[in-house]
Amino acid sequence: MSTTNHTPPQFKTIEKIDFLPVELFHLDNGVPVSVIRAGSQEVTKIDIEYPAGAVQAGIPLLASATANLMQEGTGSKSSREISEIIDFHGAYFNTQTYHHHTVVTLLCLTSHLPRMLELIHEIISFASFPQKEFDIYLQKRYEEFLLEGEKVKTLAARLFGETIFGAEHPYGRPLRKEHFDQITNQQIQTFHNQHYRSELARIYVAGQPGTEIDRLLNHHFGQTTGAGPEKDTRIAPPTPSANKKIILKKDGAMQSAIRIGRPLFNQHHPDFIPLQVLNTALGGYFGSRLMSTVREEKGLTYGIGSYIMPLKHAGVWIVSSEVAGEKRDEAIDAIFEEFHKLQNELLPEKELEMVRNYMMGELLRSFDGPFSTADIYRTLSEYNLDFDYYRQMIRYLRHVSPVNIRDLARQYLIPDAFWTVVAGV
Repeated sequence: MSTTNHTPPQFKTIEKIDFLPVELFHLDNGVPVSVIRAGSQEVTKIDIEYPAGAVQAGIPLLASATANLMQEGTGSKSSREISEIIDFHGAYFNTQTYHHHTVVTLLCLTSHLPRMLELIHEIISFASFPQKEFDIYLQKRYEEFLLEGEKVKTLAARLFGETIFGAEHPYGRPLRKEHFDQITNQQIQTFHNQHYRSELARIYVAGQPGTEIDRLLNHHFGQTTGAGPEKDTRIAPPTPSANKKIILKKDGAMQSAIRIGRPLFNQHHPDFIPLQVLNTALGGYFGSRLMSTVREEKGLTYGIGSYIMPLKHAGVWIVSSEVAGEKRDEAIDAIFEEFHKLQNELLPEKELEMVRNYMMGELLRSFDGPFSTADIYRTLSEYNLDFDYYRQMIRYLRHVSPVNIRDLARQYLIPDAFWTVVAGV
């Protein structure tokens, strides 16, 4: 006879997160390697980070084009041969370019690491950049650029960065049509030679890489020497637009994309963690103030949210939504009304507890497994931080009060400190 247990599982408040340990060592040429050994499968993920981002490139398109074209051929292999080897081994290879660096990612069975690391080293170190592949890639990117340029959300995002940071600032410099005519294959080769030297790398390993990972990495990436790590590229302060509200009309548009935001700071500022809590209450999850009011109560949009994006030398706070053209001004007013409420009304304890539990749950989810943990660790390393940053966040979440949230709102949710950018109707 079977019985059914109708007692729900006991609710427990998350008190801490046990972070996976990180092994640290250096290759013969000084390249730092971080290893997180965990997981039940013999699979390994390796991220190799180079100081080859948009900031170092100095002009739009150059850094991302270089990263994407590396796998289009080497001195001894065509792009087709490279793809066939990767597919045959069931591996995954990708490049992702950010403001200050590019990350080359390899994911494969641990047993295939010797062959795949040999191939990845060849791709990175001996990329040939065939002119034909360059022309094809550039034409494809240009078509994508034109297609994306028809979307109001893309227009708003491009204009917002330019508005907040300045058109010549590396965080705000927009990609324009003329950049596709100006970039050359020779520029790509020069940029690659300068920024993809092995001694400039930082390597992050996660999974079950086996006992040979030190030797393999040292063999392929630890033998070249040079001037050492590049000095951090200095960036001028942002120069926001004098115009606090900018509207870009788009012919034929049915909607308006709204971006409301302000310059901010990164994780090193003492208010960064507290503002993460305020932002979550404002628009950082499905039960947020903006979702409840602008979407559910007023029916002005299908989706709205806010987020804080840290950058190495700055930060930005953004509220983002798309609304029907005739509802644009009403939606903007509703967003600022939520600012006003958070400044003048204490967040109910029940709502704050929901925010606290959501953020703790998201933290747990983010650290679920070695791959995601390694991604977070790599991001922290860019800011010279470690897992203690999240220990501080947990401590703050446990003790934050409605008064803390209100005081933060009064200090940072000042409407005059925000810029409004609209693209569309």
